[in-house]
Amino acid sequence: MGEFWGFVDWGAGCLALIVAVVFSFLLGVRTGRIRERNESVRSRIRQNKANMYRYKQQLASYQEQVVRLERERDSLVIRSEAYDRIETELTAYRQKMEKLEREILVLSGDNNLLDNATGKVDVDVPKLLCALKDDPLHVNPSKEEWAEIIGMTDLLFNNFLTDLRNKYSITRHEQEICCLIKWNFSRKEQLAVFNNTPDALTKSKGRLKKRLGLDEKTDLDAYVRLL
Repeated sequence: MGEFWGFVDWGAGCLALIVAVVFSFLLGVRTGRIRERNESVRSRIRQNKANMYRYKQQLASYQEQVVRLERERDSLVIRSEAYDRIETELTAYRQKMEKLEREILVLSGDNNLLDNATGKVDVDVPKLLCALKDDPLHVNPSKEEWAEIIGMTDLLFNNFLTDLRNKYSITRHEQEICCLIKWNFSRKEQLAVFNNTPDALTKSKGRLKKRLGLDEKTDLDAYVRLL
């Protein structure tokens, strides 16, 4: 009889172990799916931000053209073919601007929905970069904010960071260095952002140059800006 109950206890223990293993597996699968979903959402948000940035740049360019054409039109004394041509161009530019403004509004709304769905705090990368330039000693981006800077910089500059990661396995800090270079941060500003000594920054850049297969005479900043 004792053997029987011993067998029952052993069987119950095995069943509990199997249940625990299955539960852990299912939990891992669920966690992995949630992680994949969140990464997909973050990627979509970054893409939307990159597109909004491009659209705003284009919008500013169109606005400059509108101002120029309005001045040219207003300088004309009498209505003429030139006047009609300018009016036609103005109409075309204004239509393009309205289209871009609608696109920006749609993307902004999409990002708000995505942010609310994930409970994620929105990171305004251009604003953050401006703050870093203005006061690098006191603006200290979090790990999440650096991830957004890296992600948007990669999108805006033809995925150059993705290429560097795949080809040379550059580190997270080296990606941060590349981001500041791409956004035209001076050496002094880079030192302030990373709170580095000149010697430490030189060594970090030296390791990056070696990883990229560049010789010592190559200007790393100039090289990265051309990527």
